Amino acid sequence: MNYVTIINIIFAIISALLGIYLFHFIFFAISATFHHRKYPTSDEKCRYGIIVSAKDEEKVIGRLINSIKETNYPMDKLEIFVIAHNCKDLTAEIARSLGAKVIIDNNENEKTLGLAYKYAFERIENISSYDGFIFFNADNVVPKDYFDKLNDAFIYYHKKDVVSSLRHSLNVEDGLIPSLYNYYFSTSCLLAFSGRNNFNVSGRITGCGFVLPSSYLVDGWNYLSITEDIEFSAANVCKGRTIRFCYDAVFYDEQPTDLKTVWNQRIRWAKGQQIISKKYFPIVLKSLFSKEHKNKVSLFVSLTFHSFIVLTVFVLFLAQIILLLLSPIFNVSIYDAFLYWDHSASFFTNMFLSFNTGYLFTFFKSIAFFFLNSYLTAAMVLISGRSKNKDFNKGKMFISFFIYPLFLALQFPMEIIALFKKEIKWKKIDHGKSVD
Repeated sequence: MNYVTIINIIFAIISALLGIYLFHFIFFAISATFHHRKYPTSDEKCRYGIIVSAKDEEKVIGRLINSIKETNYPMDKLEIFVIAHNCKDLTAEIARSLGAKVIIDNNENEKTLGLAYKYAFERIENISSYDGFIFFNADNVVPKDYFDKLNDAFIYYHKKDVVSSLRHSLNVEDGLIPSLYNYYFSTSCLLAFSGRNNFNVSGRITGCGFVLPSSYLVDGWNYLSITEDIEFSAANVCKGRTIRFCYDAVFYDEQPTDLKTVWNQRIRWAKGQQIISKKYFPIVLKSLFSKEHKNKVSLFVSLTFHSFIVLTVFVLFLAQIILLLLSPIFNVSIYDAFLYWDHSASFFTNMFLSFNTGYLFTFFKSIAFFFLNSYLTAAMVLISGRSKNKDFNKGKMFISFFIYPLFLALQFPMEIIALFKKEIKWKKIDHGKSVD
């Protein structure tokens, strides 16, 4: 057994352990592909405060407020609060004219959404008079039954748990990127969160489209990072709380249409995940082994921060290459380390059973597995959300299906770039898609 064989065996074992660690994704995804938890219809109508974050959103704020007012839910049970955060347009005036209560937050030194929420909840009176608060972005739209479905789930959990909802792209007709984002968010909502919910395991919130019990706000809003949703999710699972999911409550979210905006947005998300991973990974790990915490499975799945996984894979990739480049020191040629192929053995043996095969072939095998996994995930999304996808443009969904692996692969360079960025500034995303 030579040096290269030993290195390949070690990294094969590490990869296998990482695969076991991530196996729960497959388990929950299979569950959600064929089943989503349903909730009984409730006659009780809870009172909700609706929190809408907006920064220069005069083009779309009216669309969201009107969609809320056109739902089947009694409007005397809904109070709309619009946080006009460092706005320089007519967002506040339009929201106020449509009956919303506007909270003006002008502080150029505070640019994160978490700080805007903190400011708003310090100014909303009688928080306990609301059963819960529902969070939206200004570019969202809700269908007529949204609040009824979300209310059914909220009451089912005795008004004590956060309940997130199904996020779909509003502007799929605008190009392939919104369609790709539909797969992207549906992977989290349909396969991860709904699958976990089937087994009472906590999911997480994804920015908007969730209801928060007012009891969670006794001490105000204290999640202030650039990815406040991930921070909120990690912090609350450590408190023993469970974030639920409602498949039948669907809301629509306008997505970027150009690659530059996608690039900036996802680098910001990546940096936020890295910050939260660094802060909360040891906290979640400690909670996992604490006798005081009973939600062990929720804690375990919460350890799988996307950035942590992507960066771990990248570090392993670099480490193996560096170690193989040292092979001449141990009397093994660079050619054998990277390009060796046993012509006397079968293709299957070389690719899947031999630890002597050159690393270049192993690398291509990993790429093939990545594409296969991405296609299987996209296919499971289509099956899992079949009743919700019927109105989408079939042509764009079909084309985006085949390029979805490339969309996911962007995460690798984005994570590396984010790792070396000291500061990520929020950049405005133009909205304004008009829909019926």
